Amino acid sequence: MTDKTLQVQAGPHQRLACPVRVVIDGGAEGPVTVTDTKTGKSSPGYCAVDDGTAILHWVIDKLQADEERTYQVRLEACASEGVVVDAVSDTQVDVSIGGAQFTTYHCGPELARPYCYPLNDTDGSCVTRANVGDKPGETTDHEHHRSLWVAYGEANDTDNWSEIEGHGRTVHHRYETSDNQTFGQLTGYGDWVTVGEDLLLKETREIRFYNVGDHPLRVFDMDLTLQSVNGDVHFGDTKEGGFLSIRVATTMDASGDGRIENSFGGIGEAECWGKRANWCDYSGPVDGHWAGIAVMEHPDTFRSPTYWHVRNYGLMGTNPFGVGAFQGNPDISGAYTLPDGESLSFSYRVVIHPGDAQEARIADHYMQYINPPQVIVI
Repeated sequence: MTDKTLQVQAGPHQRLACPVRVVIDGGAEGPVTVTDTKTGKSSPGYCAVDDGTAILHWVIDKLQADEERTYQVRLEACASEGVVVDAVSDTQVDVSIGGAQFTTYHCGPELARPYCYPLNDTDGSCVTRANVGDKPGETTDHEHHRSLWVAYGEANDTDNWSEIEGHGRTVHHRYETSDNQTFGQLTGYGDWVTVGEDLLLKETREIRFYNVGDHPLRVFDMDLTLQSVNGDVHFGDTKEGGFLSIRVATTMDASGDGRIENSFGGIGEAECWGKRANWCDYSGPVDGHWAGIAVMEHPDTFRSPTYWHVRNYGLMGTNPFGVGAFQGNPDISGAYTLPDGESLSFSYRVVIHPGDAQEARIADHYMQYINPPQVIVI
């Protein structure tokens, strides 16, 4: 690939720590340096080739609304520690960004389902709760709330949400990893099974962790696919579930000093629990500063915008099926049957940030997730 010049049009929204991608004709796999011709600031980029198509990835530092800039792409690596996805063992993957630990993916056979813990902000503080009993001073309710996880409470009458007797499981089989200076990727493969080990669903979760440079943010995307492979799978109407579930650190609970906000301006559990929204944010004090974690749902996701199972005691999860449960009306139902051989897809972006949702401009981060800036190869 020869050096390229790119033109980026911000559109009507400000862009800040914004992951972007563009198809590059004749591109070859490998690192590049992307330089803002106005400021002279360079950022790491990476050209990935998939099925013969080369796609350049990098993170835009900052653009004002309606601003247009050019960037120069050079075929050389940029000085950056980037993202490292370290396959420590068959049951553990460590992820660091810029040399600092971000999270660990836990997927051992003894677990009811895989999960990520910790989730650290750029100060090194964990914004999610540890496993019950592992960290003095944290709450001990709902043992199955493991930091960040994927689960649902009624799939063909199987409870793959709790860890009480008779629960179902997500059995991890394998993972694939890759990393570079711009992003790291972890893809996990597993099966949803009944208590008797009967197969219900094939699960694929792809997590992409971004290097956003010196911004005080952690940003990652998760794409989840569930495929029925052994007959139809019926998802019942229950509040007990979250296809992306998070339990925040105890000090952040909204039953104390924490704060829940959603994309429609809802504040607190009363205005956010069981309500549909494009995103939800949970923030509060942790280690002497205010931090938050936002979950944004892409509109291409099944039944977007989702309903939110978000509680003052620290839970936040996406649930498109619990309609009657959330509204307290047994005469309506959000239940859904996935036909044999078909799939459901869910896509999310997670942003860990300082301050609350307004201070972190989560609405702008959501817009750049679903409406990225236009990138043209000159």
